[in-house]
Amino acid sequence: MLTSIFIVLARAIHVVSGVVWAGGIFLMAIVIVPLVARHGAEGAGRWLGMAGRRTGLAVATSAPLAILSGMYLFATLHPHDQSAGGVVLKTGAAAALLSAAVGVLFSRTAGRRLAQLTQPSAQQAAPSPEAAREMAALRTRIAVSARVAAALLGVTVLAMATYRYASAVL
Repeated sequence: MLTSIFIVLARAIHVVSGVVWAGGIFLMAIVIVPLVARHGAEGAGRWLGMAGRRTGLAVATSAPLAILSGMYLFATLHPHDQSAGGVVLKTGAAAALLSAAVGVLFSRTAGRRLAQLTQPSAQQAAPSPEAAREMAALRTRIAVSARVAAALLGVTVLAMATYRYASAVL
């Protein structure tokens, strides 16, 4: 009975944190990053940056919860599963881990550096040409990594949604 309670709790954590993680990444890739690229120079960058940081915090909290609860669920419910459904789940899990790696290694580091460069400075009214080039490169890096992370999480979401039906198709 205790195991059933842990499974239900882990599943609830997994689903809710997975929805927040994927939703946050989709929001960043589809809405926030393109708006920063289009309207950042018009002054919207400050507000969109704040929205991006808030979304990043939600993603940084929910991603580890989704990963850890998913590992527990897989180890408990699907140990040694070599079925088509098990392969689909493993593929989705691998895509989620890759998405997390992209987020930590590329988006997070570029976002932090960009935040440092865009901090208002009393000494400088406008960024130097070198800083402007670096900021543009960082924005591109964030945009590409957000799209890659979103695509990988799209694979993950599809895998989690369809794994039960994999044996009927494959």
